[in-house]
Amino acid sequence: MKKAWLLLIVIAISSVHVFSYAEMSKGNPKIKRLVSQLNDRKKAVDAQRRLSSYGPEVTEYMIPILQKKGNDAARIAALRVLATAGDEGAEDTVVLLLRDQNHRIRQEAARTLGFIGKKDSSIDAIRKLLVSDFSPNVRYNAVRAMSSMAREKDKDIFISAIEDYDPRIRKFGVIALGKLKAKEAVPSLSKLVSDPDPEVRMELVRALGKIGSADCLQTLIWTTSDPVPEIKIAAVEEIGNINEGNTEAALIEVTENMYPEVSSRAIIELADRNSGKVLEIARGRLDNEYMAVKLASIYAIGKMGTSSDKAVLEGLLEAESTKVRKMAKEAMVEVDKKK
Repeated sequence: MKKAWLLLIVIAISSVHVFSYAEMSKGNPKIKRLVSQLNDRKKAVDAQRRLSSYGPEVTEYMIPILQKKGNDAARIAALRVLATAGDEGAEDTVVLLLRDQNHRIRQEAARTLGFIGKKDSSIDAIRKLLVSDFSPNVRYNAVRAMSSMAREKDKDIFISAIEDYDPRIRKFGVIALGKLKAKEAVPSLSKLVSDPDPEVRMELVRALGKIGSADCLQTLIWTTSDPVPEIKIAAVEEIGNINEGNTEAALIEVTENMYPEVSSRAIIELADRNSGKVLEIARGRLDNEYMAVKLASIYAIGKMGTSSDKAVLEGLLEAESTKVRKMAKEAMVEVDKKK
């Protein structure tokens, strides 16, 4: 009896080995070798990078890893490979991981869906995470994924997101509202003009430019006084891109800004819009102490000036600055073209 049991055990073990060998003989051996390395901490990062280069071909190898609980490090690596591979065929499997007990798995699943998610059901599942998950990293990856698939019906969740304490979540909430050109969100967005995070404020400027409604102008005017120079200048440029409301009046106001790069940018924007009021402003700024403002004024006169401005421009041909002389000469050429 004992021999019979031993024989059964040997047969069972042998069949397992035969099955495993058969399974191992299938598929791309290079991919299979790299997949096995995902369990090795020393080799996992390189294996993940190399697997990603195979594109959608790796999907069938990654799904079994995702479905097998126990090695969360390998599952996270598999999710990252799928995100890079960009194969929508894994979407349904990844969505199931949004309910995983490990918050790192949930955040990585949300991130991956930002690359491969297409279905409304996937976005709905991510939305639930954004609303209820306790982990800020999960919510961040959820809003980031949702912003890449922004839907009209999710405007409310993005408006809520810009009030989150995590600046990363606020940032992608702003990005999504800009992408959706959500005019109804402008009052909520305007509150971010003094947000402590400069990345949020920069995205605010870009979003308001995309929305482009008249009520965006005042917030953009306020933002031209931002402490970060790049944000100030971006705000002026976005004002110039808006065609609703009194954009000309907004730009004229900004020409009084104390920061010369902002003031000069506003003068250039007015000239490029062929504003009839820019000449008076430019003529009054030719003696400005800041080179940027002086050069912008010369540019505006060249663009909009008349023969009566030639005398002033000729006087600048003797200026100490090479830039001023060069710009004045170019402006005179432009004025002559109008004859």
